[in-house]
Amino acid sequence: MSGVLYMVAVFALCHAGFGALSVAMQRHYADMHGRGQEAPPALRRRLQAAGASALALAFAAAVLKGGAGHGTLTWLGAMTTAALALVMLLTYAPQRVARLAQAAGAIGMIAFLLGGLA
Repeated sequence: MSGVLYMVAVFALCHAGFGALSVAMQRHYADMHGRGQEAPPALRRRLQAAGASALALAFAAAVLKGGAGHGTLTWLGAMTTAALALVMLLTYAPQRVARLAQAAGAIGMIAFLLGGLA
């Protein structure tokens, strides 16, 4: 597996995971859909589960490719970078967070599968 696909998979899955977790928060949901709007509890639970699953899959991809030590370090770096990108996106364009998180999840899964990590 090429190093580029591996890093794309880990970063995109981290971004998708944090994106889903942020949409599940009432404050960010209201930023995206207008003040006073609240996500239904069932949607919040699904988003939280999807976010945690994406972060776990990113960790698995990092550890499968890089081993326990290097993979964990790569995963932590990707989480930091993805969180920083998401904070900037939430600050300047909160309406785009959900759509970009979905796209990142799709890209991460494609890179995961094409890279031979599955």
